[in-house]
Amino acid sequence: MRLAVLSDVHGNLPALEAVLYDLSHWSPDWVVVNGDLINRGPDSLGVLHLLREHHPDAFCLKGNHEGFVLAMRHNQDHPGTPAYEVRRFAHWSVAQLGARLDQIALWPDHLDLDSLDRGSLHITHGSRLGDREGILPQTEGAELALRLGEPRDLFISSHTHRPFQRPLAHGLLVNTGSVGAPFDRDPRPSYARFVLARRGWEGEVVRVDYDRSAAERLFEESGFLEGGGPLARVMLAELRLSRGLMGPWMRNYHAAVMAGELSLECSVQRHLAQYGLV
Repeated sequence: MRLAVLSDVHGNLPALEAVLYDLSHWSPDWVVVNGDLINRGPDSLGVLHLLREHHPDAFCLKGNHEGFVLAMRHNQDHPGTPAYEVRRFAHWSVAQLGARLDQIALWPDHLDLDSLDRGSLHITHGSRLGDREGILPQTEGAELALRLGEPRDLFISSHTHRPFQRPLAHGLLVNTGSVGAPFDRDPRPSYARFVLARRGWEGEVVRVDYDRSAAERLFEESGFLEGGGPLARVMLAELRLSRGLMGPWMRNYHAAVMAGELSLECSVQRHLAQYGLV
């Protein structure tokens, strides 16, 4: 069996196009999307349509951004308030996806198969601890054991936007990285391929080239750069630098902005200035 697992597309249509083109030459038996197909980027609706066009039977799991957008669907944030401005990019995704959120709400948050001979597997966006609790290359010891939980021959994680694979005493651990927003300074989309052979799972992380300029243009042409609010500029900077910038913004500015002590616009300008982007 050939299994392809991709994740963290985040509305980046050109990146998904490149990965699906690469997949068309490998011809997997099964495609799993391990969360965060949508949000944080300009074309959530487009990536959903493209995935279903090429792989109508793809098995989709929720990530933290599916959960976030579903929560925003019924959120009562009032325009002009700090909370609304901070979440404006998610409200953009809600408006773009509309009734298709009904089908996204039905996606499970993990896939667990424990009856395959030498081929048991667990796929989840973050880890057994939750969809925001990812696994990094440096996660070790008791912390790693907690995040892996009950052993499986293959454990597949995503969320961190940093791909890697590691042999375990009981099998193989793979983080698929990100299709739409890699954070490891390599701008190429990543996804993972697996083959269930007689001796068990064999896996590899694959990187592909894509039209990054088209992805950047889509931020502007779609209206997301304006409609998503100031934080959309941070997300565009992440795309350009291939590194995570939202996490540092959250740690340094989120509390002050939500308390009304600092405007969101001012916080974004200060944040991007640290990277020479203002």
